[in-house]
Amino acid sequence: MTAALPAFLVEAFFYIASIFEETRARFHRIRLPRLKAALLWISALLPYCIFSLVTGTFERNAFYLLAMLCAVFAFWYALLPRRLAYDIGFLVIAAAPIITHVFRRIYRSPDDTRVDILGHLMWIRLGIAALLILREWNPGAFGFWPRAREWRAGLLWYFIFIIPIVLLALGTHDVHFEPVSGPWWRVLGIGIGTFFGILWVVALGEELFFRGVIERALIDNWRSTALAVAVSAALFGSVHLGFRQFPDWRRAATTVLLGIALGIVYARTASVRASMVTHAFVVATWRMFFK
Repeated sequence: MTAALPAFLVEAFFYIASIFEETRARFHRIRLPRLKAALLWISALLPYCIFSLVTGTFERNAFYLLAMLCAVFAFWYALLPRRLAYDIGFLVIAAAPIITHVFRRIYRSPDDTRVDILGHLMWIRLGIAALLILREWNPGAFGFWPRAREWRAGLLWYFIFIIPIVLLALGTHDVHFEPVSGPWWRVLGIGIGTFFGILWVVALGEELFFRGVIERALIDNWRSTALAVAVSAALFGSVHLGFRQFPDWRRAATTVLLGIALGIVYARTASVRASMVTHAFVVATWRMFFK
């Protein structure tokens, strides 16, 4: 982990920078889309190179695979037109490495430490940058810190949906009750850390893609909020079919219900940040009280 620290610091810098509007403003001054894509591509490969060279785990084939995946992702909107068919293709590419767990085969540790989170962070922020910088997509209110009204909306729909979600998860034996144990200060610290970890990593990326992109595009094209919420929730559930074993219908069903809640939050607020709040509270509840 000491050897991995420089790579994580570099990735954290790129990840945080990808969220800020100032970063997009600076990229906007670069007139050549392919140059923007090239900068994103190089930034995606840099953390892997730092980690693998420091730890002595560099593999040429793994690097080639990573370079190819990141090149397709980074250059997609620099080479292809901004049309619905290509947007769908971009989302398929975004989901494929996560579903197939490809980063576990690329990011290898000299011991048993899981370092593929480095690849997940890279993939999320590369997708965010490609959408917001090259596609110039408008997902609605987006960023790290929700505003007061977004906190209120996210909490309101959390309280409305948490009981149905828990009942469905328990009824289908997707989870069982097993709260985190230990001293109160340790449990509190784990809870706070879990919430913000989910808010700023998992929820941020998933809510941008499923609500800020898919649901927003469906609402704009179909003019039916209910149908857009239903379809985005179904797609959200489908990517969780491989959560444990494939097909994991129990986890998918629970996630579809969560997706409906998140879709309603986004539709009512036009804010990715608001749905991030609901998402983070639901997942933090699961992590703290269920297994």
